[in-house]
Amino acid sequence: MNPNELLIELRKFVLIKSGLRNIDPGHCKFISEYVFHDTKNYVSETTIKRFFGFANTLHKFSLFTLNSLSQYIGYTDWDSFCKDKENETFSTQSVWQDLKLKTQVVNDVSLITKRNNSGVPFKATANRNFFYPDFDYFLKNDYQFTTISAHPGHGKSILLAHLVENFFYSESAPYKNDIILIVSANSINSIIQSGSNLKDWFLKEFKFESVAELVSYFKKRPDKQEGKFVLFIDGVDEYLSKEKYFKIFTEFLHSVEENSFLKIVLILRTNTWVNLQPAITGSAFLTNSWYKGIFYNTDAHSNVPALSLEEILFTLSNIEGKPIIKSNLSPTLLNLFKVPFWLQVYYNLKSENNLLELNNPLLCYELTSFFLEKKIFLSKKSTEKTYLLKKISELILNESNNKQTVDKEKIFAFINLHPEAYSELLLDGIIIEEKRLNASILTEVIRFINTDIYTYFIFIQITEKYNYKTSADFFHYIHLNFTPQNLLRHHLLNWSIRFCINRNEIAQLKNIFKLPFTNTEKNDSFDFICNVSMFELNKQNSHFNRHTIDIEFIDIMVMGRTMSSLYKDTIKAVSNHVLNDDVQIMLHIIECNIALIDIDKVALVNTMQSMKRNYKKLGELFRINPYDLILYFYNNIINKSTEGKSLNEKVVKLCRQISKSEPKKNTALTTLEMLTFELILSTLYAQKNYAECHRFIMAILNEYPSIFYIRHAVFAPILLIQLGQTYLKLNYLKKAQRIIQFLDKIISSEYSFYTQFIIVSFDILKANFHNSTQNYKQALIEINEGLILAIKQEFKLPQISLMLVKVESLKQSDNTEEVSNIIKELLYFLKLHKISMPEYTNLSGGEFEQTFKVLKSFKQ
Repeated sequence: MNPNELLIELRKFVLIKSGLRNIDPGHCKFISEYVFHDTKNYVSETTIKRFFGFANTLHKFSLFTLNSLSQYIGYTDWDSFCKDKENETFSTQSVWQDLKLKTQVVNDVSLITKRNNSGVPFKATANRNFFYPDFDYFLKNDYQFTTISAHPGHGKSILLAHLVENFFYSESAPYKNDIILIVSANSINSIIQSGSNLKDWFLKEFKFESVAELVSYFKKRPDKQEGKFVLFIDGVDEYLSKEKYFKIFTEFLHSVEENSFLKIVLILRTNTWVNLQPAITGSAFLTNSWYKGIFYNTDAHSNVPALSLEEILFTLSNIEGKPIIKSNLSPTLLNLFKVPFWLQVYYNLKSENNLLELNNPLLCYELTSFFLEKKIFLSKKSTEKTYLLKKISELILNESNNKQTVDKEKIFAFINLHPEAYSELLLDGIIIEEKRLNASILTEVIRFINTDIYTYFIFIQITEKYNYKTSADFFHYIHLNFTPQNLLRHHLLNWSIRFCINRNEIAQLKNIFKLPFTNTEKNDSFDFICNVSMFELNKQNSHFNRHTIDIEFIDIMVMGRTMSSLYKDTIKAVSNHVLNDDVQIMLHIIECNIALIDIDKVALVNTMQSMKRNYKKLGELFRINPYDLILYFYNNIINKSTEGKSLNEKVVKLCRQISKSEPKKNTALTTLEMLTFELILSTLYAQKNYAECHRFIMAILNEYPSIFYIRHAVFAPILLIQLGQTYLKLNYLKKAQRIIQFLDKIISSEYSFYTQFIIVSFDILKANFHNSTQNYKQALIEINEGLILAIKQEFKLPQISLMLVKVESLKQSDNTEEVSNIIKELLYFLKLHKISMPEYTNLSGGEFEQTFKVLKSFKQ
């Protein structure tokens, strides 16, 4: 045996003694401890890592190390181990077995490298066993070679590692006696760096001048064959991009004689395979002996499909150390993880920053940013690479094609300026070259391998256009130049939100709501603002922090009040961090609103205690102290009667003041006023003081004559719904109908801003209207639509109100059995959530008062 063969034998026995079949870097510490325990010789963890190929070996292993490891497995020293193995080999080893042992040395190093390069622990990677029947068929039949071809990052090398383990190395491997040889880019680099060439290396290691000679030897001596010889060639794309090596490789393929035992597996990028195919198809022998496989996609030139849902969840469950299911992931992230490479990026990001959950849509953007920072912005030639990527993305955008490609000839000038940077972008899998046949003309095109990276560089160009400053013009540019409801515009808005919050330019985000973006885009943007805000609050050295949060952020939270669980979490998170007293006070008011809608007595009491400590400050900031208004609702929840005479006098006085105000433009309306007006109107309505409620709305309309035409905040539809409900109570049915018609127009307008909470509240208004006009059938339609949405969004107050309206509607239509069912459903809901049914939940007519009192007093 040569020294390499003896080392591989020693590695094998150290693993066996340590109780390991495979090894990863984490095991080296334990092996070091085991060796010390058994021999009292200390071999460091670093030395063990070098011994198993996890770290660079710049020199031979010391005799102390080899003696210690030999003693660990039961020998006196390294010399006795070598003599024992030499005697063993001399007496028993055939040519085939000798070749098998020699290739094992090369393969072990290659496999360790591939497992380390997987980006995630190898045991966490999916084994892609979709390919196993295909590969088994290839081995058993008369095909000379097959390909594993895919774009960069699609897990070709990991698939190879799993194939080798499953078919050749595992305890249940079906082809244990076959010889395999893995020739990879790393092994070729090592050979070249040592001053040798492949031919000399092959002769030195395996005693054959070439693969062709090896084939010829065993063809002449079939009795010496003990299985198949499987040659894996992986990661040589960089070499094949050079004409010299490409020629050598194609000559090698043509030199392989037809035989029954040699199998060649080429692991290539699709663009390399496209370039190689003409050389294959030029040979009848190679064409007939190429096994495509059932997964080969002729158009894509690939036979490695995207990861399946099960494979993604398997890897994530191993990374997270707990079961992960589909609902744990945002749809965008699930789509991203279909490419194995992004699971590697996630694993690396998670090791540095563990703040983001898998269901958070921000994670996709953080992954892209993290990857580009490591691979582009902190790399050599980062300026040149960034320049090229911006130019390519600009040209792709100008092409306006769905395939997001640009002809290579259009960027020749830029490539020639920075050829090395361009080559590295190709090798790193940032961009790819593809051949396309258009109108019988073969063209070469370039595209980004990942759409998110392309979008990022489009965004970078927009920020450069506006000197890295967001503004109304910045957002207007996005609105004007990108198609509504398009994924590209969606991503650009999200990148912009992340950019603004990173730089604490919160005020600029209002432009998204003020400009005519679609309602869906505004709602998605609002949710993304919430996600980014919570993430930034927990980051170290963030510009958006407890010291910098101001009224601008509160303005947005009030503009887009959604009452979703995300909104509630955001308000809570910011409230727990903020240091600005005025902002803190307004957050407490929003928290109280949330508690009232959730009918959460505990949360309401806790927040009110904080508010009470700032009672004087509240009185200075607001025209009417909001604590007094919220106290009314608290008493309502605990069934405590309150006259509210003093409060009503303050409301009437304020109403008169507002009525006498000079008309103002909508731009003068403040967040403080919106919070005050909503609380006052809710209080008056809950008190059944409908006439005063109407007067107060008219006073607001006097001060802000165009207030109903606000389209960038939810305040206008909330005010209109309140007016509609008030008209119903005052029996102004035609006026209520006109309000409903007006709201229908607002909601049908694609550019108005309204939320799911507004839709549910509007359903309650329409149901009440139809009950008031005795159209009970239509009322039930509105109620059921509202209930579906309220249940989905977990809006507790609207859900109770809708069930009460449904009871009234069913009673009026004499549907006794259904009345009984909905009452049972209501009572079960209250019991399940351990909540009461305060007076302000009843939005039905006067005749329903007695029914409500009976239901309210019923104890289960």
